Amino acid sequence: MESKIIAIHQPNFFPWLGFFNKIYNSDAFVYLNHVENNPRTSIYTKRVKILVNKQEYWLTVSLKSEPQVVFMPINEMRIDNPERLKDKQLKTWELTYKKAPYFNNTFHLIENFYNNPSPFIAERNITCIDEICKTLNITTTKVNSDSLYLKSTSNELLIDIIKQLKGTVYRAGGGAQGYQQDELFIKNGIALSPQKFQHPVYKQYNSSNFVAGLSIIDALMNLGFLETELLIKNA
Repeated sequence: MESKIIAIHQPNFFPWLGFFNKIYNSDAFVYLNHVENNPRTSIYTKRVKILVNKQEYWLTVSLKSEPQVVFMPINEMRIDNPERLKDKQLKTWELTYKKAPYFNNTFHLIENFYNNPSPFIAERNITCIDEICKTLNITTTKVNSDSLYLKSTSNELLIDIIKQLKGTVYRAGGGAQGYQQDELFIKNGIALSPQKFQHPVYKQYNSSNFVAGLSIIDALMNLGFLETELLIKNA
């Protein structure tokens, strides 16, 4: 039987290179957008690291929180005061990268996120990630988990997703070892294929020492679309 690799991840805010490498190296990628999380905590759905004045800086989207509600589905999390966010963060992105070699080629991707009329952070993130994939010629099929029939949680949830998509291999991220029960996947006929992403080093115009783990926007600003595509596909 022909193998089908499935990767699953929450829809992050302007994700790092490894996120796109995971999408590229899968046959289908699932945005895990229906699970619950705490919008008050430092989830990657709402924050990403960039370089500001040669220093690492967490760019964070404020999310609305409901009184007496701690956890809520990711696809129901709303941006708090989106117009204020747009004015403030567009200026931060511009001041940070306006002297980068590929600023003019890349800035529209950032603008599109903040001009998106959706109040939901997950919806904006997914639209943004899809657009970046298109510019990088990453054609992996993508599915939102809220479009599937899912009642389970934890490892069983991942297995259910893979089965519904007729997957045979699970492409797990590097941080999955702490909670992933390998025997459950094997018992269900699903092979495991951990992501083996080695972060590439590239020249950052605003830093003499390379800083890894930044938003993909940093690579796009410094390298452009073609070189960033090659980094992702060859890592």
